[in-house]
Amino acid sequence: MDAENIPDTLDAVMAIVRPVVECNRTQVDNGRVYLREMVFGDPAEPHHGEALAITGQTENAVAAVLCRDAQVSEADAAMAARVVSAVTFLAMAASVNVAASVDESVRDIREQIAVLLTR
Repeated sequence: MDAENIPDTLDAVMAIVRPVVECNRTQVDNGRVYLREMVFGDPAEPHHGEALAITGQTENAVAAVLCRDAQVSEADAAMAARVVSAVTFLAMAASVNVAASVDESVRDIREQIAVLLTR
C-alpha cells in the first residue's frame, strides 16, 4: 500500500522507510559501504549524486506525509523528514546492527520515529 493511502502518520512514514531498509539489508556489507560513500564520498561522482537524489526524494515523501497534519508546517515537516532519514541511516549503518534482520531494523527505526512524531 502506498504511504499516501495510509491514514496513520507513523504507518505511512514506515511504508516509505521499509523498502529502503529492505534494499539496504539485501547485502548488508555492500549496503554499509554504500551508506559510507553517501556521507564521505565525492559529491561530484555520479553515483554519489544519484544516492543523494534518492535520499532527497525519500525525505520529500516523508515530509508530504507529515504535512497532512495541518498543525505541521512545511519547514517543520522537512526538518523532521531529515531526522527520519538520519535515524534510518544510522540504524542501517551502525556496526551493532550488522546482524539485525529487516524486521528488527524496521522495528528499531519505528520506535525512534514514534518518539519524534509524538513531540
